[in-house]
Amino acid sequence: MEYKSIDKPIVRESKVRNVFNKVCKKELFYTNLKVNSASEELLKSSKSLFAYPSAIGGGSCLSITKLSNHGKVPDTPFCIKGHTDPISCFEFSNFNDHVVATGSRDCTIKIWEVPEEGLIKDNLVTPLITLPKQQKRVTGVYFHPSVDSLFMSSTLDYNLDIWDLASTGESSSVIQKLTGHEDLIMSVGWNTWSGGDKLATSSRDKKMRLYDPRTQSAPIQTISTHEGAQGFKLCWADSNGLELICTVGANKSAQRQLYLWDPRQLQSSQPLISKDVTTDSSILSPYYDFGTNIVYLGGKGDGIYYYEIEKNNAHLISKATFGNVTQSAITLLPKSVVDVNICEIDRFLRLTASNSVEMVSFMCPRKSQLFQEDIFPPCPSGDPTTDCSLWFSDKQLKVIPHTVSMKPEGIQSIYEVSEEEGGKSKEKDKLEQLSKLSIGSGGNGNSGSGGDGDSSFITEGIVKQEIEGWLFNSYENRYLKIVKDKIYCFLNEDSAQAIWESPILNIKYVDIYDEDENNSGEEWSLRFNIILINGKEHKMECSSVKQRDAWCQSINAHREMKQQVDQSVVSPTMGEFHLVNTTPAAPSPVVISENKNALQKFSVPSPKEQQQSGSQSTTPQSSTPQSSTPQSTTPQSSTPTQTRHHSVLSRNPSYTSLKSSGGFSKPSPSTSTPPSTFASPLTIAQSTTSTSSSSTPPPLRANSTSSTPLNSSTGIKQSDIVIEGSLIELIPGLLWNSNTEKWYVVSEGMLYSYKSKSLKQLDPLETIHLEKAISAHKTKDIFTIQGFSFQLSTPNRIIHLLAKTKEERGSWLSVLRQNLKSSGETKPKSLLTRASTMDELISSPMSDDESNTNEGGVEEEEEEQPLEGQLSRKLPGIFSMWGQCFVALLAEDLFVSRNKLSTTPELRIQLSSISLIKKISPNEFTLYDSLNQVVCNFRTIAPTADFDDCTRWIDGLEAARKRSIDIIKLFGINEKEVLSSPSTIQSSGSNGNLLDATEDLTKFLDLTAIKNGKQKILIQVKGKRKIRVRMVKLSTSSLNCHNSFILDAGPRIFVWAGSKTSRVNKAKALDFANRIRTKERGGKSTLIQLDQGRDEQSFDFWEILGGGGSLDPIATTPTPEEQDLESIKTSIYRVGLDVKKNSLRARLAWEGTDWKLPNKEILNTKFVFVVDCVTEIFVWVGKESSSIQRKMAIKVALVLQAQKDRTEWTKITRLTEFGENNLFKEKFANYPGMLPISTTRQEIKSHVATSKVEHKIEALASRMLSTLVDNEVLFTIPIDEGGRVKVWKIEDYEKIDHPQHLYSQFFSSDSYIVLYTYMQNNKESHVIYYYLGRDSSINEKGTSAYLTVDLHESLVGACVQTRVVANKECKNFLNLFKGKMIIHKGKYNNYDPKKPSLYQVKGFDKIDIRAVQVELSSTMLNTLHVSILRTPEKIYIWHGKFSLEAEQISALSIAENISSSSSTPIEILKEGNETNEFWSHFESFGGKQKYFNDIMIQSSSIPTSFTYQPRFFVCSNASGIVEVIEESPFSQDDLDIGSVCILDVQSHIYIWIGTRATHRTKRTSMEVVLNFIETSKLGHSKEHTQVLIVNPFEEPIGFKSYFRAWCTSKYPKIKLPLVEKAGIPVEQVLKDYLKEIYTYEELLADPLPAGVDSTKLDTYLGDEDFEKVFKMTRTEWLKIPAWKREVTKKELFLF
Repeated sequence: MEYKSIDKPIVRESKVRNVFNKVCKKELFYTNLKVNSASEELLKSSKSLFAYPSAIGGGSCLSITKLSNHGKVPDTPFCIKGHTDPISCFEFSNFNDHVVATGSRDCTIKIWEVPEEGLIKDNLVTPLITLPKQQKRVTGVYFHPSVDSLFMSSTLDYNLDIWDLASTGESSSVIQKLTGHEDLIMSVGWNTWSGGDKLATSSRDKKMRLYDPRTQSAPIQTISTHEGAQGFKLCWADSNGLELICTVGANKSAQRQLYLWDPRQLQSSQPLISKDVTTDSSILSPYYDFGTNIVYLGGKGDGIYYYEIEKNNAHLISKATFGNVTQSAITLLPKSVVDVNICEIDRFLRLTASNSVEMVSFMCPRKSQLFQEDIFPPCPSGDPTTDCSLWFSDKQLKVIPHTVSMKPEGIQSIYEVSEEEGGKSKEKDKLEQLSKLSIGSGGNGNSGSGGDGDSSFITEGIVKQEIEGWLFNSYENRYLKIVKDKIYCFLNEDSAQAIWESPILNIKYVDIYDEDENNSGEEWSLRFNIILINGKEHKMECSSVKQRDAWCQSINAHREMKQQVDQSVVSPTMGEFHLVNTTPAAPSPVVISENKNALQKFSVPSPKEQQQSGSQSTTPQSSTPQSSTPQSTTPQSSTPTQTRHHSVLSRNPSYTSLKSSGGFSKPSPSTSTPPSTFASPLTIAQSTTSTSSSSTPPPLRANSTSSTPLNSSTGIKQSDIVIEGSLIELIPGLLWNSNTEKWYVVSEGMLYSYKSKSLKQLDPLETIHLEKAISAHKTKDIFTIQGFSFQLSTPNRIIHLLAKTKEERGSWLSVLRQNLKSSGETKPKSLLTRASTMDELISSPMSDDESNTNEGGVEEEEEEQPLEGQLSRKLPGIFSMWGQCFVALLAEDLFVSRNKLSTTPELRIQLSSISLIKKISPNEFTLYDSLNQVVCNFRTIAPTADFDDCTRWIDGLEAARKRSIDIIKLFGINEKEVLSSPSTIQSSGSNGNLLDATEDLTKFLDLTAIKNGKQKILIQVKGKRKIRVRMVKLSTSSLNCHNSFILDAGPRIFVWAGSKTSRVNKAKALDFANRIRTKERGGKSTLIQLDQGRDEQSFDFWEILGGGGSLDPIATTPTPEEQDLESIKTSIYRVGLDVKKNSLRARLAWEGTDWKLPNKEILNTKFVFVVDCVTEIFVWVGKESSSIQRKMAIKVALVLQAQKDRTEWTKITRLTEFGENNLFKEKFANYPGMLPISTTRQEIKSHVATSKVEHKIEALASRMLSTLVDNEVLFTIPIDEGGRVKVWKIEDYEKIDHPQHLYSQFFSSDSYIVLYTYMQNNKESHVIYYYLGRDSSINEKGTSAYLTVDLHESLVGACVQTRVVANKECKNFLNLFKGKMIIHKGKYNNYDPKKPSLYQVKGFDKIDIRAVQVELSSTMLNTLHVSILRTPEKIYIWHGKFSLEAEQISALSIAENISSSSSTPIEILKEGNETNEFWSHFESFGGKQKYFNDIMIQSSSIPTSFTYQPRFFVCSNASGIVEVIEESPFSQDDLDIGSVCILDVQSHIYIWIGTRATHRTKRTSMEVVLNFIETSKLGHSKEHTQVLIVNPFEEPIGFKSYFRAWCTSKYPKIKLPLVEKAGIPVEQVLKDYLKEIYTYEELLADPLPAGVDSTKLDTYLGDEDFEKVFKMTRTEWLKIPAWKREVTKKELFLF
């Protein structure tokens, strides 16, 4: 048994071992800097600026340069001028990269804010804050990395002052003064990532001091460090499990040294690690990278040293050198500026001796294109975590920087994909980190691993457990496994259900026996005991001491890792780990830290996250009775909030919102946090005293936003749940079976079942390890109730489940299959992330049986129709009786059950153990094992002329048996030897083929050697009906008069054709040779054609073949007909990584002959494939495959080559992805333009359109998130302001001059031509608008377009034609009339100015506003707009209560234009103050009726937004797939009954469903809108946005009010008068569209039920109804031709 372990390699493993540096191009240097080199500090930077003391003004100025302004700096740049003496120190704020603090020799400290554009206009002379003048000159200024407004300064009085800048002023004072220094303070460092509550200082008195500034002003520790006279500098290295202080100084001999100190063990007065750096006189400054644990050392000198820091060592990676260009200073830029796409981990600015600044990047080479999250953890966001007053008031408060992810949008993280796909496991990364951080893993030295730390971690393996017996106890084999945060004990490796299990945190300690007690035999030294908190004990025994210690290490490491995550220990990613307890007592995990308080974080979620947390939050359960139950809190909870003024240091908008929302509330002791420190949007660490004893694990913590535990034992977090829901399980009984509904949850590879959803807080009824499961597939005829059934099969259990809908079943199957036993090595697929919702799963369900288009050669990962059926089995015994049974082939196992409903198999046969499947009789076959013993006999139904069931079973089982065989084990390949050996083939050049010197050319084909003529190959083109190409022996004996042959000699390519070769064969051979010449040789090889009997002079050809020339006899057999009967076997083996077993596996991926070739899609970039074609063996290497896969593939190929029946001239060719040669492509069916090609088969044309792929719901919803931008440039001049306009009206196919006084007035039944003339470059230019009235005839519209062309031809100068449609006019056309445009109803010839009429004045600005005549009815009034009522006696201007002021102003000028006489009075009325006279004009038209008024708005439960611009979208599948397109401007004419239209007014979203819209379009539109509301940043939310379904011809008045001039002129007469109906909530309608099963009577209803697709009525019938209606099963139905099915459907009225 091979144990799954993480062994420490011989060569030190490191993620950053190969880090290198790169200097930017000279074009990106900053030159001509005037630096005051006498200043104490020379260079500092922020995210966008860098600063240096300028020589201008004697050094009293600070020069600021933007990082984006590369090149030469002006000779006299603008500076910060505010000091009278030289600047001695300066520092940028961590929270505002434009805020900088300066300290000067004039004893002043000032805070400055640099303008966003930089200092480009004038010097900056006014500071933001001026601190009180100091007694002595300032030597240092510092900002806290996490606390807002906390500022420090040091002076020559050797004290360190702490200020609160939020309350600064001339009268302000120091809030804390740190004393104890005896000389100049040289550097200050905070424990940034381990609490932010301690600071260390370095002084020229050669001492390091550690302070807790909130408790006392004196140092809590003082330690002597480097002996050098120049002093030293320090920084903290306290991330990723470290808590160290790095000091850099020199000894008395000027040897520069790097010391590592443990701040909790300073009493020892000795550093943990001491490293000699170099000999020099300058002082080095240390810079720590929290993401990679690299410390950079740089200063005045010639380079930058960088070390990788571990708990017990510091490894020098390299030294960055820069030639002769020495440096004066360096500064590290913030982590957020690095380019993660090129794996740039850090970026420095380097000030050279020539007064120039250059950028130096440090990069960690990675091949993968994934986001490398292991070296790019979330970085500081620039937001503070808390502020100074709160931090000082709570002495136990611990803080770390607020962080944001560095992951670019649209790129997957290595933690989001499987290891097989090039990803990584977070858990494995942490365990590897543990192995580096472990101290004394050998304990007392008696464990077998000693104290050298060479032992390994182990996560699963076979052990023995003590089992109690009647008389004595015994030890029996068990399979122990650690999964995530639990440990499981199985009966054996294949068991899916554990005998016992325990959370890691429930383990009190692991006990082994001391050497003194090992006096009763060696077996005691092999045993260890797992003691739980409840006192229960599991006694285990291992096979060796090394295995015992590995288990002890692993259990303790996992336990402490879980404690660190749940307690949120100070370090952001890892805490302290002490691994193995080596005494039989009950010790607690050794924690060196003096502070045993747990660190808690406080998260402020986004509004969306707050809503989710509100719906998902549950009360966490404590893991021990002693611990109290923590309550989830949010910033909106009643925690005390201290009101603070806005920080002068913060510039981040998100920070401002956090301050205003109480984000700086003091967190309560019970505040919980997500496991990942970096993931929270705001993190405040709270230290609370642990109430549990050392032997009791802390309570489980939960994410206060979305990561709450379900129960105390399973510890399932909501964020870890992939899918959950209610399913019905078949429970067998003695007399009858029962159906029980349970609640199932899939999380972290486990399937949990609960009695109901409400009981999730309790222990699960059952836990299934899905990686132990074998198969999950659809089933039929299992349940007697309606639904969609499927089954999950484990080695000893069959679970029958029933889902309510097809999509739900598909979602469950999709999730389950990703965790199966066989999923570790299968073809990679897109993984479901924890964030996936049920809606997302439903949107991409498993493909149905009828839509499976998988062709030959492409692997089917999901076996929708497993091989199963009722058979007879010979029962064991002396009577050899036969019994009925149900047999199913599931993955690689054959399950034999009593019947189809059985939940426990009677027999499970692993096909990998079967060596032979033999047919005994026409309906009987037998399975034999490797010892040729009978495993089982089966008998099928008797074969008929149409169906042979026995053959079906044998073929299916044989194919599965071959797939189950591991070729590595079959060939007896030693995996460890192969992986430890050097690679036999090294890639070279573009083709990736170069032989190692130890390999000769007799085994391998090297494409480079062939190209150069060092190797030669002979290729045969054979066949008549199907041309095939293969390599043959390089000899004249291979030639055949019926075939063509290609001799590839590199620079020369010979094409030899036999005397009886067909013209097709010759043409194909010539074509193939030409492809080699052009595609593989770049056209440089010479092509030589030879024909049998005419090539007497071709001595080179015969010499290469080793023959005597053309006189040698040429074979005449086999003939083409005989060759067509031949077939060459082809086998393709896939070499992959079995992630679940941590091993390699080579499996048969495809097997067939050259008559039916596989598709090239079988080749996957994650794998290495060995293609065995008998005479050729190819090793195809995927670009993203690993080196160990490639090694193993070469070994498999060599074993295949060495087989006895293999010809000796068979060679191996290694190919890389995208570097395949033509001969390899011939082995696949669908490489474009390649042979073999049937002479009767047509080639696929490249211009044939491919089917489109439907967009995801999220992609369509994202289109609604981005607002449409109007890019139209305004160039027209209004008529009133001098614009030259000429207007014609179309009448009787001619253009008639429109009256000039009506130029701004149009009629809806007419079409017009409008000519606009303007000057451009001193020349006349024209724009012709042909305006189409809404009700104008088709003839008039066509005439206007035709006459526009005529007008264009008659004009001189540039001219543009523009089509304008009523109610969708463009901005330049409207600007011609600027707020005075009027559109009357009807035709101009029928216009009566004295007739009463009503106009709607609507628009969002002065240009867009226009008046459109509407029906004279009070229902057309709109509270959002202005209306004009014209009567013979008076004109009324009616102001809606919420109308725009611009509409009211424009309405007055419009009213003057439409009045029949200048003496007609105009009266302005406001809504609600109308006169009886006004309403009397509507008496003849229905009187005062309901309209969209202010009462409707105010009475609505959803408030209406008056500032939100309505938006209109059309959802249609006219292109073949559903598209969502925004229309702007929009009108009533855009409502097409063949589409679905979406009107978004923020408070409401109306979905107008056209009667002829397709079923999918309707459903998609509703799902898109719901997704849009969830993700919208435009003010939408579930609480404030109501989604309503609107049907055509039944539109409610609220919907119509947002369209300009709604009318019913185009309504069908049968729909009039219009009956308005209120909108229906989308949830009610969408529910019907998600329904899948209907009765036959429901499908005959007219109209059909909502959501039913009329073209697929037969698919809505349940299985029983289907058989009743169609008198056949669905399987039989699908076998009927499509045309016949349509006829049958018509007869049954289902068409």
